[in-house]
Amino acid sequence: MKGGQPILCGLAAWLLLSIGGCAIGPAGADLASYEPVAERDLLAEAAQAVETAQWPEPESGPALAWLIGGGGERFSKSDAIDYYVDALTPAGARFHALALDADATLEKAARLHAVAASTADAARVSMNDVARVENAIQTLRQHRDIYWASAKALDKAGEPVDDERLSSLRRAFAQMIRDLGDAADALADRVQADRSSVYASPDRIIANRFSDL
Repeated sequence: MKGGQPILCGLAAWLLLSIGGCAIGPAGADLASYEPVAERDLLAEAAQAVETAQWPEPESGPALAWLIGGGGERFSKSDAIDYYVDALTPAGARFHALALDADATLEKAARLHAVAASTADAARVSMNDVARVENAIQTLRQHRDIYWASAKALDKAGEPVDDERLSSLRRAFAQMIRDLGDAADALADRVQADRSSVYASPDRIIANRFSDL
């Protein structure tokens, strides 16, 4: 009887560990792993939405066209403006259509700003998140320039253009670009703060001290 006590105690301890592990282990791990992934998915989707436009994306240079077999030709910003102006309808109200497109772009940018602000409070933030917002800012600048140049082209072609509305759109783009820049800075600050806390953590300090022994 006495010889069986260690076996019974060991079995009881094993059962307690098994029950405890099943009850709290996986649930905690799932919450920790899924939240950052969800935040990044939302940020990526919001950034991708800002990058969509009513014209083909201008290429950055002739090297890209050469790589895809374009013979050195490329789709420039000027080509994008011509493409967009030709696509605007109906005649006599083409600037109104342009203004609606610009408003839609600003709405997408506003959503990206909201998601970026939320991501700054996520469990984990990376420099990839910062890069997504910064790339979207560059795209938004390009969209602003194309909208502005297209409006000028419409005016030159004799289409009615509301100068006050155009100036309002330009101010709205400028403000949104500033807001997104602040959001990117906040994300970068969060990444830096996380790195600093890791290097300053007691566990890391102890590990570094032992590594010197």
